[in-house]
Amino acid sequence: MKKVAVVTGSAKGLGRAIARALVDWGFTPVIHYRSSEKEAAEVLKQVQKKTPDAIAISADLRNEKEVGRMFDKIYKKFKKVDLLVNNVGNFVYRDFSETTNSQFVDLLESNIYSTLFCSRALLPSMRREKSGHIINIGVVGADHLNLLEKSAPYFFSKNGVWLLTKMMANEEAKYGIHVNMISPASLETDIFKKSDFPMGRSAKYQDVIRVLEFLISDKAYYINGANIEVAGGFIPRIK
Repeated sequence: MKKVAVVTGSAKGLGRAIARALVDWGFTPVIHYRSSEKEAAEVLKQVQKKTPDAIAISADLRNEKEVGRMFDKIYKKFKKVDLLVNNVGNFVYRDFSETTNSQFVDLLESNIYSTLFCSRALLPSMRREKSGHIINIGVVGADHLNLLEKSAPYFFSKNGVWLLTKMMANEEAKYGIHVNMISPASLETDIFKKSDFPMGRSAKYQDVIRVLEFLISDKAYYINGANIEVAGGFIPRIK
């Protein structure tokens, strides 16, 4: 039986690139989306050329009940999940004083709650299997305090994801479960200039994918609870 991977937010961007790569590695991906139905259908059509059993599921991962229903459907079809990539997480770029309460709450819920709810939904199964990988997508600098102008709440939420990574890795390691985090520099260039990056460019999807491939391989067996920055030496700071 092929391994099964759930990639949250895989209708677009990094999540889509990861889902496509997983097919080449022998996984059957579950394409998750919330409202990007058209984009999710396009990705599903592409991956089904190599893995016909792939499916697409819509769910608001900020809602624990919706997460539960999503994984019920997944387990009904596949019986197991070998890999979860917690990619979902909204971003707001504005001064803290101008960030509304609803935006702040959304940052926490879309980044921290989605990671927590999805991970806890599949951990019982992974414990029974005594194996499994959870990869959380963070951001460069997520493992320490960052009071950056216009993005402090976002870093606050990713810091929470980092703490979840450490806690889950520590508790689940005895079951053979690996929980790690990949933290890229900006994957977009609209906020930064190329000259802002020590290596002359922002992170690319393939940079992240190469690290993910390593972390879920046997070569990375003793790496658990780690945060790997894919940032080319970039350090976020207040300008």
